[in-house]
Amino acid sequence: SDIKNILGELKYLTNHIRKEEEEDDVSQDWKFSAMVIDRLCLVLFTIMTSIFSYVTLFSAPNFFNFH
Repeated sequence: SDIKNILGELKYLTNHIRKEEEEDDVSQDWKFSAMVIDRLCLVLFTIMTSIFSYVTLFSAPNFFNFH
């Protein structure tokens, strides 16, 4: 009887720990995905800002006139 209760509690605890580990794995996967998307957005923002800055600067009519 006592051994059955102990085994039942051990099964409950192991299932609970296994479930927490699975949730933690999913959470880590989402954190990694968010980090990748964040870096991608940073690179895209930097490239687009640079391109539009150069386009704006070089489209000025008097930029190359040094009189």
